Order: sequence, then structure tokens, then C-alpha cells
Amino acid sequence: MSPLNVPSPDKSPLEGVWCGDKQKTIGNTFSLSGIGIHSGESCIAAFRPAEAGSGIYFIYQNKKIPALVNNVTRTDRGTSLSGIHVVEHVLSAAFGLGIDNLEIELSSPEPPVLDGSALLYVSALKNSGIIEQNREKAFLQIKDQIEIKDGSSSIKIAPFNGFKVHFMIDFPYIGKQTFVFFDNFEAEIAPARTFGLIEELETLKSRGLAKGASLENALAVGKGGFINTPRFKDEPVRHKILDLIGDLSLIGHPIKGEIFAVKSGHKLNIELARRLFELC
Repeated sequence: MSPLNVPSPDKSPLEGVWCGDKQKTIGNTFSLSGIGIHSGESCIAAFRPAEAGSGIYFIYQNKKIPALVNNVTRTDRGTSLSGIHVVEHVLSAAFGLGIDNLEIELSSPEPPVLDGSALLYVSALKNSGIIEQNREKAFLQIKDQIEIKDGSSSIKIAPFNGFKVHFMIDFPYIGKQTFVFFDNFEAEIAPARTFGLIEELETLKSRGLAKGASLENALAVGKGGFINTPRFKDEPVRHKILDLIGDLSLIGHPIKGEIFAVKSGHKLNIELARRLFELC
């Protein structure tokens, strides 16, 4: 039995779907290359327009992998989908720009980490041209709140006529940070890099993780605080929102709701995404 406290209401907490804005894809094909933060392997990611209604999907070794929560296989130090790993940064960039349909073909099983944020993905997607398509978006409209708890961590979604995120973290050497995100993904969230404790690095590498991590693609934290210069004084909590947005994009629909997250990570994010996906 799952240790997560997941209430099961008698009726759906979804109002249903609300249609309005047009779906979007990119106008031109482009590629980005770099190493995976955990694998350390080089990867070329080719981005191509996709037809309306096709959603966002990856192609790896000639296999199509839809970016949907029912394909999630792991949530340890990143979100993995059926053989590909750490997909949340690139998906966050697409979601933050309102892109609904996109093909991403990978030469290796982990997308490039680039600078550790979503900013370079955002810039490249915008430069390719974002175009409207002849089909309306289907938003998930939250009617009643859903809350999931796991010890001192929790995540809740409540009705709201838009998309808003409140997040609180509490990490060693960082302490408590809070941030509220509402509408400026590119400026407030996309530049926030992944972060980690220097003292955990060797342990992670012994588990086959963080092989590609460096001060060029991550914000490092030690006993004295930040080792390299942060882009924001509260960069870690902003990056947690970036991850959350990428994880919730796996529902396959944009959301109209307000999210309250306390020390949430990929595990709780994906539990909420699964719950909403099952109700669609």
C-alpha cells in the first residue's frame, strides 16, 4: 500500500476541459547538443514540428515515447520515461511557452542538460518560431482541491482561473526559500539551474548519477552556501518550480489551477500528475 496520503473523493475534482486558445507547435526544425547531467553521455536532440493533437513525444532508437505520465518509470533525481531520463527541463520549456505539439528525437537516452536550466531550450524554441494550429487547446479546469502528502512534504492543487504555483523548500545549507510563480516563465523560472550539495556528489556518482554534473551546468551548494554564483538569491526554489512544471506537463493538457507545494519533489509531482491524468 502506498505511504502517500491520497484522498479519493466520490466525484471528480475536475470541472472538465475548457477550450479557447489555439494549440501551438514550432515553425522550423532545429537541434541542440550537449551531455546528460547523470549519464555524462553526449546527446543530440532534434526538435521538429508536430501535427495538431499529436502532443509532445520523444523518439529514441526508432521508438515513439509520448510525454505522458503513464510512461513514467522512475522519479529518482529526475523523471524518466520508458528508457529516457531527466525529461523535465525540456518539457518545462515547452509547457512554459505554451507549446502543445512537438517531436523531440534523441541520439542518447538523456536530453542535453545544457546550462542546467530551461533557458537555452526556451531561446531555441522561440527562435524556431512558435506557430498556432487549427485546433483549440483543452485545459484541465480544477473544480475541487486535491492534496497529496508524504511525511513533511505535500502538494495541493485548487481551483483557479489561470496557472499559479506557490513553492516552499528547506534544504541543508540553503534553508527555507519560497516563491510564487504566476505568469513570467521565461524571466522568472527558465533561468533557474538544477542544484546539489557538493558533499553528495561522490555518493551520486557511485550510484551512476551526476556523471555529467559540473559548475557549468549546476548550482553547487556547500557548508558555506553557494559555491558558484547564483542567478537569483532564491534560485533553488525557482528550479523546483521548473521541475514541477515539467512533471505536470506529463498530464498532456495545460492546467487551470493553483498549486501549493511544500518540499515536493518528482515523486509527489508525478503522483499528482497521475491523479489528474486518470481523471481526464
